Amino acid sequence: LSAPAPLLSAVVSVRKSLAGAPMATSKKIEEKYQKMLKEIQKRPENRHCFDCSGRGNQYVVLNYGVFVCTTCSGIHREEQHKIKSVGMSTFSTEEIKALERGGNGTAKSIWLAKATQSEGQPPPEGDIPKIRAHIKAKYTQKRWYDEGGAPPPA
Repeated sequence: LSAPAPLLSAVVSVRKSLAGAPMATSKKIEEKYQKMLKEIQKRPENRHCFDCSGRGNQYVVLNYGVFVCTTCSGIHREEQHKIKSVGMSTFSTEEIKALERGGNGTAKSIWLAKATQSEGQPPPEGDIPKIRAHIKAKYTQKRWYDEGGAPPPA
């Protein structure tokens, strides 16, 4: 299966903007974007960890634009994914914009697009071997991935 060219271009653009975007320098701008980030974090689809059943969402996996808990952020770090803390890191304008377009809801429609209801259920919080296997199946093996599963970002 191949994704429509505009969607593929949008996903590539989001990934590039998340990977190496310059940091906001002005304190006022930083505060504005921190407020925006907190609003994005509070959306219903972003209130829980995307990769386990945990309620934590204090980290962002920039590679995929998802909110995760502390345990899952550690597993993503093992996989060399770029992680930022919502409360302790500075996010670039491009990173905030990408999260505005993305988040756990959009990621679900892409990374879990082909999952059955039982496959799409995140592993229990604290079950590190199952979480690690789920993260590898989801992102490395792209077991349930369908790039065309989500509408293109606005």
